Amino acid sequence: MALFSDNKNDSQKTSSKSHTFISKEMEVTGNFKGKGAVQVEGILHGNISVDSVAIGEGGVVNGIVNAKSVIVNGKLNGSINCDSLEVMGNGSVLNKIVVKNLKVTGEVEGETIVSGLLNINATGYIHGKITVNTLQIDEGGRLFGSINQYKSTPKPQEETPKEKSI
Repeated sequence: MALFSDNKNDSQKTSSKSHTFISKEMEVTGNFKGKGAVQVEGILHGNISVDSVAIGEGGVVNGIVNAKSVIVNGKLNGSINCDSLEVMGNGSVLNKIVVKNLKVTGEVEGETIVSGLLNINATGYIHGKITVNTLQIDEGGRLFGSINQYKSTPKPQEETPKEKSI
């Protein structure tokens, strides 16, 4: 793509790949909402609602995260709702998690709801009220708290009009 282009499709392509970076020297207060990715190496006080989030080893997020994909190698002090969450070796999540698939190599504390697979690696630690569909714990992985089987809520069926007899 040229630096200056009359083609509107080129600008649409690049805008969908936007990336916001908060460096380790930064402390930001505010919310992020949109498409693209947010990478946090510094401190963020606020909520994030984007496609993907990465919290680096020195990164801290104090707020709510809504995304498709999240990787935490720093600290998340707040709730999270996403499709895929990986809590890496230096990562920790404190509060409520609602996720389809969760891989834990670090630490998770709080209520955790996993509609798909919860995988706790050898160094992983999870503590709290856990609701899970499928559970996999590697040797050395630790799980403390209560465990419940995940049950998807059935969609209400539409009532068909009953025929009246005359």
